[in-house]
Amino acid sequence: MSEPNIYVTEGRAGYWIASIPAVMGCNASGKTRDEAIANARRAFRAYIELLDARGVSVEHWKGLDPDAFTVAESDGPLFPEDQRPIEEHDLRDFLHVFEAQHAALIALASTLSADELERAPDADTWSVREALEHMMNTQTSLLSRLEKWPDDPFNTLGSLHRVVYQRFTAMEPADTKGVKVIRGRPWTVRRVMRRILEHEWEHFGHVQEIIAALGGSRKA
Repeated sequence: MSEPNIYVTEGRAGYWIASIPAVMGCNASGKTRDEAIANARRAFRAYIELLDARGVSVEHWKGLDPDAFTVAESDGPLFPEDQRPIEEHDLRDFLHVFEAQHAALIALASTLSADELERAPDADTWSVREALEHMMNTQTSLLSRLEKWPDDPFNTLGSLHRVVYQRFTAMEPADTKGVKVIRGRPWTVRRVMRRILEHEWEHFGHVQEIIAALGGSRKA
């Protein structure tokens, strides 16, 4: 196996991202280009160590030296590695790594108290809760990129509907009681239920307005 490339991308001012797409999931960031590259080399070692500890086979990566990885400039959102056809083993490997990462994250977050989950280190840094919420929102957004509306069913939308349904179906009576303060605002289970329905109804009307503005009309 040849040494992978590290692709460097400049994000917003003062923020760089370095990705190693041959090792799917491995990337790092930095305030300068060089810092992002150095962080990516370190991230490779830490990433392989985490996957190995979680039972993912890393034999095909163990002989690689991240200090020897070639640095390449990114000229777009797609890397050459992103454009290879997906084979059955690729999906299997992805799901294995995804499960391993998730298990490591839950194991880490489960060690925290409620206060530690909510407390941010400083005004410029997220709390752990905010980081986890960002992950959930981003995964939902990325899944929507797979949809081919309207040729395919609304798979992601349907999957998220099932997640909501399953979460409330599995809820124990004790889970429904009490008030939780999240980001300084009070929440109850009833308020969450209300906001889910309000938000969906609000955007049902929004979709109707968009269709009307395009000169059409539809009935649900």
